[in-house]
Amino acid sequence: MSTLLWSLAKENPWPGLAVASLNLIVALALVGLSLLLGVTISLLAGLHAFVDRKAAPIKRQARWRRVAS
Repeated sequence: MSTLLWSLAKENPWPGLAVASLNLIVALALVGLSLLLGVTISLLAGLHAFVDRKAAPIKRQARWRRVAS
C-alpha cells in the first residue's frame, strides 16, 4: 500500500502539500489560541488579586487554619 501512495505522490505532489499546509495552519491556530487563553487567564487572575483587598498574608491564613481546627 505504501508503494502505491509513494507512486501517487511522485506523480502529483499537490494533495500532500495541501494536507501539510492545512496541518501547519491548524497548528498555528492552536498555538495562537493557547497563547490568547494564557494571557486572558493571567490578566483575569491579576485583576482578581488587585481588586481583592481582603486577602490576608499567608502567615495569617496559616494561623487562622490552626485556630479553626
